[in-house]
Amino acid sequence: MTEEQQEQPISVKGPGAILKEAREKLGLKSIDIANKLHLKVNIIESIESDEYDPKISMTFTKGYLKLYAKQVNVDEQVVVDAFASQTEVEKEPAKLQSFSKRVAKQASDDRLMLITYGIIAALLALVVIWWLQQDSSDNTDTATNQIDEPIAQQQASGISAEQNTPEDLSQTNMSEQPTADDLIISAQISEEVNDIDTNEQTEITEDDSIVADVAQQADVVNVPEESQDAANNIELVFEFSDNCWMNLKDATGEAIAYGVKKKGRVMTVSGVAPFEVTLGAPSVVQIRYDGVLVDMSRFEAGKSVKFSLPFAS
Repeated sequence: MTEEQQEQPISVKGPGAILKEAREKLGLKSIDIANKLHLKVNIIESIESDEYDPKISMTFTKGYLKLYAKQVNVDEQVVVDAFASQTEVEKEPAKLQSFSKRVAKQASDDRLMLITYGIIAALLALVVIWWLQQDSSDNTDTATNQIDEPIAQQQASGISAEQNTPEDLSQTNMSEQPTADDLIISAQISEEVNDIDTNEQTEITEDDSIVADVAQQADVVNVPEESQDAANNIELVFEFSDNCWMNLKDATGEAIAYGVKKKGRVMTVSGVAPFEVTLGAPSVVQIRYDGVLVDMSRFEAGKSVKFSLPFAS
């Protein structure tokens, strides 16, 4: 036997050729087998040509072959073995491509992992930036409150100092000291008083008492404006059960508090009513106005609100 004869492939009949040969021996046509199996003629022709739809599973294909074999009196196992051997021969070239497919899949997985890591890093950076902004806003509120208190104390002490300056006291003392002209005038008045009868002295005494009463009333009414503003200040207490953005102004237009307040914070402020309040989440805030709890149930949860305190009756 020569080498060429050894290299010639051994021809193996496929299941379709075996079934077709058996059908022709029985004198049957493709349409006869199709009617018996309740299949389309093109499916029977594809089976006889050993052309199988890859969309159809192997189980259904083997079932068609077994039913076809029964109709033409062929051993089912012979047909199944021929189909198995043909399928193995067709799958061998696919094994050669398995390495390249595995490499391509690994490269695709690496790209997907890089994209995932990039997204995670971006999310972490956003969380860090948000956290830093929250800390900076809280520090700003604390610094503002710490600066406002010394300024208010300085203003109050400055007012009291201005009201009692040494210059004013010296001028008052100097104005109370009688001059030479005043002594002469008082002597003349005392001489004239000696000539006035008792009734006139009584009238003068009554007039002097009236003038003294008016002077005393003037002293009582003359209260500093700063003391009146301090008396009109209303205390507000805010309790936050969750993070909430807010802005608070009093009747003078001064911004008392603003920014995001953290969960669990209790903030006490005071100012001149009415107050203008803006809340990003009113459902997480509890307010006490001058010691009285404010009804927050009138506001819809999940929506920011802007209102005045006290509420209009």
